[in-house]
Amino acid sequence: MFRRPSRTINLRTQLGRALNAGRLNEALDLYELIEKQRPDEPRWSHRRGDLLQRMGRKGDAVLAYERAVDLYAAKGFVARAAAMAKLILAIDPSKSEVLERVDPTAARRLHRQNRAVIVTADEQPEADPEGSPTDTQSLITDALPLIADRTAPPDETRFTKPEKTEDITLDITNAELVEGPPFPESLVSHRPSAATLAQLPSMPLFAEVPLHLLRTLVQESTLVDVEDGGCLTTSGTSAEALYVLIEGNAVGRRGTDVQDLLLGEGDLAGVSCLLSNVRYGADVIACGRVRALRISKVLLDALVRQHPPFGDVLLEVLSRRLIATLLRTNPAFTAFDESTRRQIARLFEVRRALAGTKLVEAGKRSDGMYLALHGRVIVKSASGRRLGQLELGRAIGQDSLLTREPSRITIEAASDLLVLRMPVPRFSELLMKRPDIIQRFQRLQP
Repeated sequence: MFRRPSRTINLRTQLGRALNAGRLNEALDLYELIEKQRPDEPRWSHRRGDLLQRMGRKGDAVLAYERAVDLYAAKGFVARAAAMAKLILAIDPSKSEVLERVDPTAARRLHRQNRAVIVTADEQPEADPEGSPTDTQSLITDALPLIADRTAPPDETRFTKPEKTEDITLDITNAELVEGPPFPESLVSHRPSAATLAQLPSMPLFAEVPLHLLRTLVQESTLVDVEDGGCLTTSGTSAEALYVLIEGNAVGRRGTDVQDLLLGEGDLAGVSCLLSNVRYGADVIACGRVRALRISKVLLDALVRQHPPFGDVLLEVLSRRLIATLLRTNPAFTAFDESTRRQIARLFEVRRALAGTKLVEAGKRSDGMYLALHGRVIVKSASGRRLGQLELGRAIGQDSLLTREPSRITIEAASDLLVLRMPVPRFSELLMKRPDIIQRFQRLQP
């Protein structure tokens, strides 16, 4: 059955022709007609504002952007709303009241609907009589200590935990582990839904902080536009800022990993800035034009000092991203499909280690793989000679998953540590349940 094209589609076709021909006044009229037909769609106000700014009508552009701020926020696209507010402030710095329009209410509701357990620096979730409850946890205060298991064989480092306690785990979502489209399709920016964005690690930055903190975060951050081939971060340089992608795609290339990491709207680049005294581990390169919100490490540290619970939110953001990146890029895990990787992601637990704890000990097999989040880690030779300090966020003890051979070095906590830990027994249990996984895994063993 023949279906007549909608009037909106016809108007969009006319709009494309008018823009290509440089008939800007005609294009402006068409934007206004489309807005009237789709009054709840923020991108038309957004694009009309861009056109008005291009035409030099800055006052009218501000009005269009203000409408886009309201609509984006109402639909849960809080990062886009923040970007629109930054554009307004760039045009007219006196418009500081626009920050109050970056309302996180809808984004917070979506975030809490999409997660069974959250970390928040603001109000606790209210009980929902019609839906499943959302629990809260604190990585800093709820993480269990690593306790040496005195019953372990002499050739094995093994840890236990207090009796009748539950580990803190992170339920990594499908959206965090999904593979990006292959090139050249990746050059076409994909616009995820608000529900998908709610599952990404960037969402708590905007949805789970007090309003006064959110407004400072938006006001003091920087909106950056990076052209095709430009770098958001450069491997080996000091990790000075976190980037939240608002529009466009970028690819992260890590020297030791076999797979590029495709990033899109809602993804984070430069997450290593949330660690202490580290360098960027990847070149993050724009594929086409990219717009991102740059949040400096100096600003993040200042906000944590002002409101310490915000530090817990940043640790969750960091933890989720480190796990997702490890499983999407590390050769030990790239052979697995997304479903399997999500099962593996669920094996990670958040633990605390006291200064002096040997996570990996020379001459012994380790009982887990670790990612250190906070504190200091040193490396020693089998003779006990100090070899140096290990950067946070690096995988520790992953050979235990592959070979179960004794370690040749000792890796020790030089201060109290917060770590992500994947216990070898839990990983082995997963392999035993999935013969297809163990066959793939055996191919990776040297």
